[in-house]
This record gives sequence, structure tokens and C-alpha cells, in this order.
Amino acid sequence: MQTTIKIDNKVYRIEISETEDDSLKVKVNDKDFFFTKNELGKSRFTDSYAKNLNGETKGNGIIVRERIDKEIKSPLAGTISSIAVKIGETLKPGKKVATLIAMKMENEIISEGYGKIKEIKVKENQSVNSGDTLIILE
Repeated sequence: MQTTIKIDNKVYRIEISETEDDSLKVKVNDKDFFFTKNELGKSRFTDSYAKNLNGETKGNGIIVRERIDKEIKSPLAGTISSIAVKIGETLKPGKKVATLIAMKMENEIISEGYGKIKEIKVKENQSVNSGDTLIILE
């Protein structure tokens, strides 16, 4: 669906469509915005599959999040025991991306936001340091 609206003498071209992962894509003057449903059924706004997100602000039932980074980094030193994602996959908050063994414990590395995986920088059984980049997002 496409339409044009005018607010305070400024024209906005708006196009609304659904994505393959059941998100709602709203394009305003060639900038993409994505909306998904969270577990409570409320709309959740994301910016261009929003890379990696935090800092939510609630208002009128919409959760707005801001992009903070294009990388998922190791929270501590250890060994990557498994990778649970593939290049091109779209992440959502709460998705497990890898398992890291540190101090004889398995630690799940979980996505904090939305993003599409561009590159996986590590392999299984690879040692990593705290802060090392594991995954790069588009």
C-alpha cells in the first residue's frame, strides 16, 4: 500500500508492506522502519532491522529502540563451543547466537536486539577474549 501525506507543508511518501518474517515494513521518504509483535502482542519498532538495539522508550503502546552497535562481542574470555546462527539470518531479541565455555561453564550469548547477520568472525572451538567481535550485523 502506498500513499502520500502532507504535514506542515512537508510531503511524506509512505509505503507499507509485510516482510518474510511477518514484520510490518513502513517506508517513509525512502527510509525503512520495521514493526514486529513482542510476546505481549504490542507493536515493537525497529530501525532497518535495527542492527543491535537497546534503550527502549515506551509511549502509546509502542516500544522504540535505538541502534547502538553493528557487532555482537564476547562478554568474557573463553572458547566458542557452538554457533547457533548463519550468515543472512535475521536476529530478534532473545535469540541464542553462540555458546561460550568459560571457567568450565557454558554461557549462552543472546541477541539483545534485531539485526541481519553479515559475517560470523569466529568458529567452533576458537578461543576468544572479552570484547572480541563474534558477529557483524548489517
